[in-house]
Amino acid sequence: MAENTNNNNAAPETSNVVFAMQTIFAKPFLDVSKIEVFTGQNFRRWQEHTLLDMYEVALALTTFEPDSSTAARQVNDWIHENKVCRHTLLSVLSNDLFNIYASYKNAKDIWDSLILKYTVEDIVRQRFVITNYYRWEMIEGKDIKIQINEYHKLIEDIKMKA
Repeated sequence: MAENTNNNNAAPETSNVVFAMQTIFAKPFLDVSKIEVFTGQNFRRWQEHTLLDMYEVALALTTFEPDSSTAARQVNDWIHENKVCRHTLLSVLSNDLFNIYASYKNAKDIWDSLILKYTVEDIVRQRFVITNYYRWEMIEGKDIKIQINEYHKLIEDIKMKA
C-alpha cells in the first residue's frame, strides 16, 4: 500500500503571533503649548486663535450642562469635554487671570466672563485709538521725523485694535 503524502486530516500549522491591543481609557488633553498666553490684551485675536485650537471641545463652550434626563453617555461626554476645555482655558491665561478664573467650574462660564469683560475693554481701547488718530495733526515747529513716527505708531495701533 502506498503512503498518502497529502494528509488532509492533519491540523494546520499555526504560528505564534501575538496581537497587542491598546486600550485608550481617556482622551489626552489638548496641546496648549502653541496657544498664546492671554494677558488681558488683544482679546479678539486671542479668542480666535484659542477657539481654532479648541475645536474638539468647543461643545462645552456652546452648551450648558445636560440635565438628569439626558442619556448617561452624553452627560459623560459633556463632563469630559468641559474638563478638558476648562483646563485648556485656564492653562493659557496669565497667572493673574488664572487666579481670578480658577474658581469657575464650567468652561462656558469662564469663556462668557472673558467675552463680557474684554470685548467691552477692546471696544473702549479701539475708540480711544481712533479718537487719537482723528485728533493728530502736524505741528510746524516740531521735527518732521518725530511727527512721522507718531503717525506710524497711530496707524499701527489702529491695526492692532481692529
